[in-house]
Amino acid sequence: MPAQPEHGITAYRLERPSMGRLILEARWASYQLLVTLEHSPDSQLVPEFKRSKILHLGVLTDVLALRTGQSDLYESARDCGDALRTVDGLALDEHLRNGLDHLRAQYGLLHGHAHGALPVPGTTAPSRAPFSLPNYPAGPQLIYQMCDTYAWSAMRNPVRFPALDVGDEQRRHLVCRGLILDWAAVTTPADTATAGAAASAGHALRRLDDRAALDDVRARAYLLDSYRDLYDQDDETDGPHPADCPGGCVGDGEVLTVLTWESHGDGIYVPVHQEPVGCLGTAETEHHPDCSTCGGHGYTYQRDYRDLCLDGRLPGRTHAI
Repeated sequence: MPAQPEHGITAYRLERPSMGRLILEARWASYQLLVTLEHSPDSQLVPEFKRSKILHLGVLTDVLALRTGQSDLYESARDCGDALRTVDGLALDEHLRNGLDHLRAQYGLLHGHAHGALPVPGTTAPSRAPFSLPNYPAGPQLIYQMCDTYAWSAMRNPVRFPALDVGDEQRRHLVCRGLILDWAAVTTPADTATAGAAASAGHALRRLDDRAALDDVRARAYLLDSYRDLYDQDDETDGPHPADCPGGCVGDGEVLTVLTWESHGDGIYVPVHQEPVGCLGTAETEHHPDCSTCGGHGYTYQRDYRDLCLDGRLPGRTHAI
């Protein structure tokens, strides 16, 4: 098997998980937690399933970050690692390892490999320029959507999501899973197995939509077109925003946002710091309920301050809460 970008890390070099396997592990861990919270929220298994979800989502995100060079994927993987350290009882300011080191070390230990966080001797983890074309959606959001749509469709009649359309969620899952495979394959051409899996997802989607068969390249392109249709995006998703952008960025793609508040007691917080952040293109935003950084609250707290969590921001209605 040819070396992949992630094989510069000991845990990934020794275990050599395929992208298909990483996706299966991440979505199964997410499903286990969600279905347990749905039916037995007080179960003693919740902490174990929560840890498993953080670990496997983080590893999938980390490997995709190593392949694509995308900074948002790197930050999301690091945040998963920090969340894993917290779950494991390690204070963030009292441990020498950063979140990624802990994430990689724990993945290695899970499979019997010691020193998993270390670079492979004689090599370094590859530094890759961000792969920006074709125009893929935000990586962390895509991964969460892939896991969520699988869990929601597999539960079929969840109480928390009474208006769920199982067929629609199954199709969304197929699109998101196929796109993750496609992105990983495009950035690592030597990984022919992942390319084949992405093409298979594209062909399956066309059959589901009762469309004529295409060659592998165009079947994979159909995945991205379908994602844009699902979420009302177009080929200019990452391009300039219009001057009348609903998000209020007046075209420059950034909006001035309060990031930090100071506590004055009795639940009163006063803004003390703001700076430009990426505009999502919509006036209304939501926060992912399973955000690994803040746990879905939308804020993190330290000492006498409250900080806005940016990792779980979602445009409009993407997740039912």
